[in-house]
Amino acid sequence: MTAPSGTGTSRAPRAPGGLPLLGHAVSLVRDPLAFLDRQRGYGDIVEIRIGRQPAYILNDPDLVHALLTGPTRRFDRGDIFTRARPLFGNGVAVADGTHHRDRRRVVQPLLNAKRLATYLDTMAEQTTARAASWSDGQDIDLNAEMADLTLNVVAATIFGQHLPAGFSSLIHHNLPIVVAGLARRAYGPAAALLDRVPSPERRKYRGALADIHRVVDELIQANRDTPTMARLAIGADEQQLHDDATSLIVGGSHTSASAAAWLFILLARHPQIRRRLDDEVDRVLGDRPVTPSDLPELLHTRHVVQETLRLYPPIWFFPRRAATDLRLGGHSIKRGTQLFYSPYALHRDARWYPRPESFDPDRWHPDNAAPPPPGACVPFAAGVHGCPGEDFALAELTLLAAAVTARWHLDPAPGPEPTPVAGATLGPAPLTMTVSARHPD
Repeated sequence: MTAPSGTGTSRAPRAPGGLPLLGHAVSLVRDPLAFLDRQRGYGDIVEIRIGRQPAYILNDPDLVHALLTGPTRRFDRGDIFTRARPLFGNGVAVADGTHHRDRRRVVQPLLNAKRLATYLDTMAEQTTARAASWSDGQDIDLNAEMADLTLNVVAATIFGQHLPAGFSSLIHHNLPIVVAGLARRAYGPAAALLDRVPSPERRKYRGALADIHRVVDELIQANRDTPTMARLAIGADEQQLHDDATSLIVGGSHTSASAAAWLFILLARHPQIRRRLDDEVDRVLGDRPVTPSDLPELLHTRHVVQETLRLYPPIWFFPRRAATDLRLGGHSIKRGTQLFYSPYALHRDARWYPRPESFDPDRWHPDNAAPPPPGACVPFAAGVHGCPGEDFALAELTLLAAAVTARWHLDPAPGPEPTPVAGATLGPAPLTMTVSARHPD
């Protein structure tokens, strides 16, 4: 597929608000969601500046679809993924070109449909056990609970073992520090100085990186004889094994944790939708735990998951880079130019989603409306760099929603409304939720 283009070449409109020398980098760092949301009003392709360099934000689904699924020689992942290498190294999460192709061929079988079928029972057991560990009236740290659960699901399914002691809390604490540091080094106005000048920020960032790499090595050693490690070892030295394990651990857990947290926040905000979920779970499960065989009947539950991913896609901003001179949407793009798209902004476009700010799981029912264009719904990206764990995440979130709903309602404790934090993922700010029994003894 080739990118849509006009009959002539024109200059893309430039977003207002750029600063001398800094461009729009400050807006991207300080309030990225509001900045990205505004760009839809300026056109389907909008020029911004990162420092002095021009870059483009794509707001049109056809352009985004072409970017993701067109010939690989036209686009590569770009500088932002290179800047993520202190965390991921050369792992499949950031690799490009032939190296990405080779490592994806190694990793993909760990997440394909045949392997997923062997994971589902463990997923259901893990989510049911987590729900059973709570008690009526208990206050829980929602983000920490979801992070711990999703890390344990990845460990128990893909890696075949439980996590070393303290693993999940250490990842949950350190990953936001690392990603914030990576963002400053990618977009920040003083990016070139951050790793040259000693500072508390640099010490904190480097310490968090070191802690993550240390516990990943511990996980590898604990699972050295498992089929997953044997698979990851194909064509890999120890460093590549570490990098791919990091990709699976972080990519397979932190994104799902963010989505799970938002799912329960949204249900608490919309009691009518939660009552329908209660009714479906009661009808399908009765008084037994959820099992993989229930997934086909949990239709409303699945639509709740899909709508959560629309409103709060865990990966909210993606970069690409033009690998050659090309035309996109009628505009000339020079080789090396960065292009961005935001699932968060695309998913809130009223052209494709009536009442886009509303939480409406019924919009995903096939009888209610035609599906949006492919590029308008990209919570897992698409094409050769699309998330290989899409089916894994959808099954995990659906089973989790059913397992919790079978026993509990989660409601925010008194305090400020939860707000999105555009960091490692688009998760909510720290939030305490109170657990209430649906069927008190």
